[in-house]
Amino acid sequence: MSDSLEQEGEEEAVESSGGGDGLEGNEALVVAVGRYRELVAGLPGLVPEMVRGSTVEEVDASAEAARHAYSEISRRITEQYERAVPTGNPPRSAGSAAYESLKPEAKIALGLRTIKN
Repeated sequence: MSDSLEQEGEEEAVESSGGGDGLEGNEALVVAVGRYRELVAGLPGLVPEMVRGSTVEEVDASAEAARHAYSEISRRITEQYERAVPTGNPPRSAGSAAYESLKPEAKIALGLRTIKN
């Protein structure tokens, strides 16, 4: 995926250089790399603030580090919440089994008494 983005960034730099003197071409390359960096930073699955660099190679290297950081953060969050969520239904309490044998009217009366207290 980054290879195609790298080619797009290089093609954009070549197209925008337009054949002027070396200074204009260099400025166009800087602009093209900046656009490439913004494009890469906007991709999902990486930490955008970590994408930096003034060359395509530096941007690609920082994007790889940003992807690794994103996957590590995602893994830690997933592990944290997997431990907090119980699997299946919680076991029934002993008190709820006693209420199952009551008639509906008795359950309502018991509920109303519980609310008042």
